[in-house]
Amino acid sequence: MAALPRLTELTLLYPHPYDTHVTKTGIPLDRDGIIRSATLEHLNACRVLPDFDTLQIVYFILGEPIFLCGGMRVSLPPTDQEKWALREQVKGVKDLAVDSLKKVKAGCWEGEGRKKTIMRVIELDPYLPPEGYRLDSVKVEVLEV
Repeated sequence: MAALPRLTELTLLYPHPYDTHVTKTGIPLDRDGIIRSATLEHLNACRVLPDFDTLQIVYFILGEPIFLCGGMRVSLPPTDQEKWALREQVKGVKDLAVDSLKKVKAGCWEGEGRKKTIMRVIELDPYLPPEGYRLDSVKVEVLEV
């Protein structure tokens, strides 16, 4: 981060499409709190950046993974239960990030004329009909912290 002092945005992708720590239905497992820990580490690193003002969490709704010949991995369209479970995990990461950003505002950045941090949570549904994008394939939630 010290090498990138003009960095203004941080985007976290969740889950990594080739993450091997998933349930049999494709929901990522946050064993040992790795996702939460990595989120906090990234936010702590951004505290030293003078122009940091945007955090994005981008996540993909994936269904049960299946393996094809040659080791290629694809996912089936997600069920409502899979969508709900992933949204709940992302909500937990979002809440953690918001709390962390609020603590930063009340702590080391207080009184420095720091502008609000914009937080975006972007849900991408990779299952699109053949005719192209549908309006519900991308959902964006924007918060000011």
